[in-house]
Amino acid sequence: MALARRVASVKLDPESKRLLDELQARLLLETGKRHRLQDILAAALRLAARKRGELLEELEARDWKPLSPEEAEKLLDELSFEAAPDASTSIDEALYG
Repeated sequence: MALARRVASVKLDPESKRLLDELQARLLLETGKRHRLQDILAAALRLAARKRGELLEELEARDWKPLSPEEAEKLLDELSFEAAPDASTSIDEALYG
């Protein structure tokens, strides 16, 4: 059973597009193989996920500020899912009182 591929469009500023095109050209020169922009971005995302600390440093270098502990806790609370209620307690109460 094949999984459906999801495609998303992402707008890049001109400098980011230039860097991506330059990276594609350098990879072609270094490997002799033309890599699709989609594949380069996917590899870059996997790399960024493994090197999250370096990604955060790059984002902070662009005046990005991390959430305060209170803001982070609020966001986590909003994104957290409640666990399903434990049915065994209700069943025990119904059976045994």
